[in-house]
Amino acid sequence: MLHSMPISNCMHFLMPTKLDDWSGYAVPGIVGVLGLGADGQYHVVDAFDADTIPSAQQLQCDERFSTWIESVGGLNKLRFDVFLMPKADVTRRSAVVTLLERSCGFRTTHQNAYAQAV
Repeated sequence: MLHSMPISNCMHFLMPTKLDDWSGYAVPGIVGVLGLGADGQYHVVDAFDADTIPSAQQLQCDERFSTWIESVGGLNKLRFDVFLMPKADVTRRSAVVTLLERSCGFRTTHQNAYAQAV
């Protein structure tokens, strides 16, 4: 069943979208950054939570944009997807990003804004 899905390592994202076709949403959720693999399936390479889903222009201005392009092998292989969570607070969305990291096998490029206790 998983082999028939467009995303090989995640069931939260189902419609990888080119940047040119992307539009933002005024609701909170998780944005998935995906790359097209040699096997023809997409793979999640990063994900982040957002209070509002960013527009294509906002994604292009994100400081991680060049890292995403490099990690997937070029702009033509880069796709985005969204998992809307309209009633979830930031704590719940962060927990979902952590779950995605563990289940999809990537490490987010986003740095936490707080120091970890030693």
